Amino acid sequence: MPTENEIRVLNLLSATDYNPGTDPGRLIESWGNEAVTLACEVALGSYPGLPRKVRTNAVAVLETIDHPQAKETVRMLVKDTDTDVSIRALRAAAGQKNAATVNDMAKILQSASLEPLVAAEVVKTLSAIDTPQARSVLEAYDAADPKKFPHRANPLVSSYLRQSSK
Repeated sequence: MPTENEIRVLNLLSATDYNPGTDPGRLIESWGNEAVTLACEVALGSYPGLPRKVRTNAVAVLETIDHPQAKETVRMLVKDTDTDVSIRALRAAAGQKNAATVNDMAKILQSASLEPLVAAEVVKTLSAIDTPQARSVLEAYDAADPKKFPHRANPLVSSYLRQSSK
């Protein structure tokens, strides 16, 4: 039998529309550690029977959950092989200003097969985190050889790099 928190969290993550002014992440956090744990487990894909949209919603709400478990979950998810999940996790890392993800993002940018859209999100996230280490990763990526890293030559990636250097 599901607990009250499980029901509330899963109903919230299954919603297609939120009430204006309601921050689902803050609401989940206000329900306590059990609710935060459930949101993190759903984001990690620990409930395989749930619709995909519930998982991606769970990843997105982690952005405003100010809890160590949410931050660690985001750190794991930026490396997810599902680009929908990793992009939402990158956006959550930007919102959290999660500096613990910077090394992971530096490694992600070293993949020659990285999709340009993911590379652009990494650049946006590093810009938002804006620590000396994040700026260093951006500078190194800006100087990277587009022949070695084809995503570096993408116009969208280049535009975000230009914005980050301002």
